[in-house]
Amino acid sequence: MSATLQSLNLDPTGRAAPAQVSAGIPTEALQVVVMGVSGSGKSTIGALLAHALEIPFLDADGLHPQSNIVKMAGGLPLTDDDRWPWLELVGAALADAGAEGTGLVIACSALKRVYREAILRAAPNVRFVHLSGSLEVLGNRVEGRSDHFMPPALLRSQLATLEDLHTDEPGFAVDIDQPVLDVVAESVARLAAPALPASVRMAVGRGGLPVVRVHGANGSAEVYLQGAHVTGWTPSGGSPVLWMSALSDFAPGRPIRGGVPLCFPWFGALEADPSAPGHGFARLAPWHLVEAGDEAGDVVLVFRLTDSEESRASAWPHRFEALYTVTVGARLGLALTITNLDNTEVTYEEALHTYLGVPDIHDVTVSGFEGLPYLDRLAGPPEQEADGGPVTFSAETDRIYLGTSTDARVSDGSGRTVVITTAGSASRVLWNPWSTKAAAMADFGDAEWTGMLCVETANVRRDAITLAPGQSHTMSAVITA
Repeated sequence: MSATLQSLNLDPTGRAAPAQVSAGIPTEALQVVVMGVSGSGKSTIGALLAHALEIPFLDADGLHPQSNIVKMAGGLPLTDDDRWPWLELVGAALADAGAEGTGLVIACSALKRVYREAILRAAPNVRFVHLSGSLEVLGNRVEGRSDHFMPPALLRSQLATLEDLHTDEPGFAVDIDQPVLDVVAESVARLAAPALPASVRMAVGRGGLPVVRVHGANGSAEVYLQGAHVTGWTPSGGSPVLWMSALSDFAPGRPIRGGVPLCFPWFGALEADPSAPGHGFARLAPWHLVEAGDEAGDVVLVFRLTDSEESRASAWPHRFEALYTVTVGARLGLALTITNLDNTEVTYEEALHTYLGVPDIHDVTVSGFEGLPYLDRLAGPPEQEADGGPVTFSAETDRIYLGTSTDARVSDGSGRTVVITTAGSASRVLWNPWSTKAAAMADFGDAEWTGMLCVETANVRRDAITLAPGQSHTMSAVITA
């Protein structure tokens, strides 16, 4: 099974697997019109989207009166007088699905704004998914069809009639010049997301995983919904700051190597359950984008994760809400807020496992930790004596500094200094695997260790967070380069 099929929770036939793929979307009332010209794949993609959302599908072509079908089969375009009764039936079907709480995906051309407004009058909660493609892509698809009453000659007429969605209309466009399942995956992700500013786009990324791409005035970034994982950040006019392994997995349920993995509710291996995923379940779970805004060139994204049946069956079975705010601009802001929704006290560990890109680890120095003792995870307890000067690197390094919120200043030898300031964090971690450990990791290139350093914002070990019922805690980091 392909990664895209897995990420959509579909089997190879396109039928939805039992688990709901659209967690976070109120699918029982979701009303979607998959729109576009002939050849855009409205029926195929609409049916797959309905399967993914686990709601009914209807092809609006089946609602055309026979007189309309005869005209189109004869190569005659429909007039608006022909369309109004049909659009009334489309709107009524969506309104009925909303009233009954069943939800509905309907394939309908809806080429003009006035047509969409007619549908909206009957079904005001509808969302439009416009399947957009070039004349060449659409023409090739139409010419390959033999089971439809729309002759290819009418394609140019439809394109001339088409009015793209306006910014004040409820919906979005999806490029169809990609695999069909990627179109569906992008549509599912975007239906689950709030309205997006022009600087933010949802798409299908590597491995078929949904990704949020930011191109703001002050910086650009990429965040995968799996794990709310920041995989890239570049301040405007600067160079990329984060490191990613060229061998990283991008697959459902597999950790992504590099960027900023989000560790929660435990850090490292879980002693109580060796089979539990390292660094917790949050970095493997699908998060939901719940807010997106552009504030004077800084783009603010908010992602949400809550307990699930799977998490409640894990070694950490508590009810919780996690909100992760990512601010993309000249600085990268990361803030993780955990709220205890359980009726008992909970304790957890957390970390923003930030991978910084560096030219050569041998030339890197980290200041801010002078005079601070640390746990050497390679040597074991007790704590090691403090360094008298900045930290340098000449071998595998795995240090935990406890009880400190010191700023980290990373000078990479090229003249660039990256500064990480924190709040709500009492632990810092420095890590580089060096050559032997890097060679032993399948998702880490043998020689890639020279180009990265992890400087982590955390609350681990004796700095773990304990929350009473209803209590919240926020840990944040701001990265400046």
